[in-house]
Amino acid sequence: MTNGRNPKTDPSQPMHYEIRIKGHLGDQWADWFEGMLITLEENGDTLLSGPVIDQAGLHGLLKKVRDLGMTLLSVNQYHSTKGENIMDTKDNTYRTTAKVVGTLYILGFVMGIAGSVLGTPGQLDTVSARSMMIAMGALLWVIAAAGDAAHGVMMFPIMKQNSERVALGYFGARIVEASVIAVSALFILLQIPLGAEFLKASASETSSLQSLSALLVQSQAYAYQIGMVTLGMAGLTLCYGFYQAKLVPQFFVIWGFLGYVSFLGGSILEILGFNLQLLHTLPGGLWEISVGVWLIAKGLNSSAFGSESAK
Repeated sequence: MTNGRNPKTDPSQPMHYEIRIKGHLGDQWADWFEGMLITLEENGDTLLSGPVIDQAGLHGLLKKVRDLGMTLLSVNQYHSTKGENIMDTKDNTYRTTAKVVGTLYILGFVMGIAGSVLGTPGQLDTVSARSMMIAMGALLWVIAAAGDAAHGVMMFPIMKQNSERVALGYFGARIVEASVIAVSALFILLQIPLGAEFLKASASETSSLQSLSALLVQSQAYAYQIGMVTLGMAGLTLCYGFYQAKLVPQFFVIWGFLGYVSFLGGSILEILGFNLQLLHTLPGGLWEISVGVWLIAKGLNSSAFGSESAK
């Protein structure tokens, strides 16, 4: 059965097909289906997609489905005017994007922890001796912030396919978050020249320098928490986009919503003076590690944008 469109074809170029069957197939069946891309869908179906030389080749693929005893659900045909499999090209792009975004999630989590450990100034009289370590901690925060901005940039074209407003919201929130985190890193760096001045200061000047150091520490804490509030908003927007487009399993969507609500609410409480010891960041942080591993291993659900690719 065929329910695809009937575009004008070029005999010199292969046609491209989507064959949907009931049940999941493993990647080991790729050779059996002559290199067709195998996509496992959340509803339990399997989508085979790729170029087919001619009708005889298509009938051969359908015979293999029958020989496996699996139920054929649909066969869709689409045409590439440049002789390329547009769907496969986009799918490969999205796979690459998913791997990069997943890697950034994991690296951002690790760099954030390392930046927090190295970038803690401590007592002002010890800052000069630890200036290299403090500078490295601040630099790690800047790199993590750049990675957060990259999230918004890389996910924008994917999320835009389903909702441009959601894509712009996520992109904007990520840029704001990255900017605020970079400012918090600046407050860390300012402790270094302040520590150098402290060692040269007279006894009457040390008190004011310590007060200024304490002010910078508090400013850094506020900037960080404001960045986390923005991160919570960005994360909720991302999870809503995931929910709309079904780009990841719904389990990750639910976990992400809960994690980023914790980020958002906990950071607001921190700004108001409640010391939560960063416990509110654990659900969202673990989500980012888990979804990062998932994106690297499994990628985004290609069937969510497959129909767009076939247009």
